Amino acid sequence: MKRFVAAAALTMALTCHAENAVLYGALDDGLTYTTNQSGHSQVKLTNGGLGSSKFGLLVDFKLDNGYRVIGHLEGGFDINTGKLANGGRVFGRQAFAGVESPYGVVTLGRQYDLVLDSLIGLSGAGRFGGVAASHASDQDNMWGSYSLTGVIKYNSPVFAGFKFAALYGPAGGASESTVGSKHSVSVSYANEALSSSAFYSYIGKPATSLYDAGASPVAGASFVNPIASPIFRGYVSAKALVETGAGVNYRRGQALVGFTYTSTRFEDVVRTSSTPFSGTATFNNYELLATYKLTSAWLLGASYDYTKGQTATYQQWNAGAWCTLSKQVLLYALLYRQQATGVDSTGQLAVAALPYMGPSSTGEQAAARVGMRMTF
Repeated sequence: MKRFVAAAALTMALTCHAENAVLYGALDDGLTYTTNQSGHSQVKLTNGGLGSSKFGLLVDFKLDNGYRVIGHLEGGFDINTGKLANGGRVFGRQAFAGVESPYGVVTLGRQYDLVLDSLIGLSGAGRFGGVAASHASDQDNMWGSYSLTGVIKYNSPVFAGFKFAALYGPAGGASESTVGSKHSVSVSYANEALSSSAFYSYIGKPATSLYDAGASPVAGASFVNPIASPIFRGYVSAKALVETGAGVNYRRGQALVGFTYTSTRFEDVVRTSSTPFSGTATFNNYELLATYKLTSAWLLGASYDYTKGQTATYQQWNAGAWCTLSKQVLLYALLYRQQATGVDSTGQLAVAALPYMGPSSTGEQAAARVGMRMTF
């Protein structure tokens, strides 16, 4: 309760004193049917099909000579329980301040990695499918399931369609000695028909730097694993997480096609009580995407994801439809199917595990979701 009171007081103070302060949010809820979660089908109300329910505040102070001081606070929550997401943080999604100038934008604080900035808008998850269409339990963090604490980010102005970005976070940069160093770079290009982007990202000690583990993993010791998905649970005790990726979308008329690729490498995995693997494990994710805008209100989409893990393979088919009722209200219907083969990260027979759903008891899992998203 104290955290909510503090957040409300901060919001009121900033709204009263900023030259331009905008309070915004989103409410997203729906009904999801899953064929197999731990051996049983399930029907459940699920939050955030197209993105977490959230609230936020944008602050903008205009200075001289084209300079601005900006701030962004954003927190996620479960609309069905009212509980905060992102480890119980009030502003767990984003919390940063910065300066915008003719030379670019520099921001400091808790922010998304450049993986999301680069590819979410080029993917099936971002274009139509929502969180469950992200790559194999979002092990590449393209959906932005986890934010980075204590980082500096730079975004350049657009030069002839090109844009550059860089991110840096020192080890222990948020007064947390267990946090590793972080650095990322990206480049993107866009014109009327083409959108493309590529990135490189390095995160040291991902268990504590990214996944919110309570303590660093120690070889041969017990480790409270913060990840539930068997797809990559066994690798999160790695000493470093290294990612590269690229994507492209091409639009012609009302049709859009796209392709994305990411490589997720868990380097020097430490063997613990809950991470039996040791060494380096890699995921290669390939995605094909297509959408078609039938009318100003109706959008159809489909995508196929192929993920080759270290010892397992995951294939996923996604399809969906959007109906836009107004600028603020959207209805959606989504279908997902995942197939798993091989041995998963925990050394067990691989099972299907759609993102943000409980794992299946077999290599097959499908889900259907209908919902509504409202923004303000």
